[in-house]
Amino acid sequence: MDVGVVVFVVMVVLVAGVAQSVTGFGFALVAVPPLIAVLEPADAIVMISLLALVNSALVLHQTAAAVPWRSVTLMFACSAAAMPAGLVVLLVAPSDALRIAVGVTSVVMAAALVSGLRIGGNGTTGGVIAGATSGVLLTSTGMNGPPVVLHLTDQQLPPAEFRGALSAFFLASGLLSLVVFAIGGVVSERALLYSAVGAPAVLIASQAGRALVDRVDQRTFRFLVLALLAVTASIAVTTSAARLVT
Repeated sequence: MDVGVVVFVVMVVLVAGVAQSVTGFGFALVAVPPLIAVLEPADAIVMISLLALVNSALVLHQTAAAVPWRSVTLMFACSAAAMPAGLVVLLVAPSDALRIAVGVTSVVMAAALVSGLRIGGNGTTGGVIAGATSGVLLTSTGMNGPPVVLHLTDQQLPPAEFRGALSAFFLASGLLSLVVFAIGGVVSERALLYSAVGAPAVLIASQAGRALVDRVDQRTFRFLVLALLAVTASIAVTTSAARLVT
């Protein structure tokens, strides 16, 4: 492994981990766009899926008592049913085309979060749409958070329940996605090695996020996370488009 790439991976994971620990979301959204610029898309997506499990488990440990399991179960079932469709995209799409798709998806999802878009209302329909969309995005781009965030925002949950629902859903869907990736043959030795390198950074970021969660203004921090996302996604789109042209 290239030392420069390793350092870059660790720094990205640290920033993404803090974002997730404070806001309840943002790990894959922040991490995937910059990482696909230096790694093969499949490796970056599998690696982030592995590391997101660690991060989600840490957050869930803090919020398990507040999880609204009925909502989480519905979304997870729909997500599981939709994952194979996303895997097909990951397997057949050219690498640079997938990088552009990831970047564009990141920008669209960030804009949706900023605008307060709602997905199907706060009832069963919203849960089905959010879960299914999340499943496709998870196995094709690694970024499954925004649809679920938008749906749970509709439910106006208290902060602990909101973070608990996200962490429980991300943990369950992340575990299943690894099974899907393994079946699809996209879990490489490189992805596993980079996951091992990034794991300590997740633990450090979790502690830092825990220290910050009650000390920072959530709205301001969320804005900064989405601004960072927009920048990294734009860079990913530009560099990948340049590769396709040249």
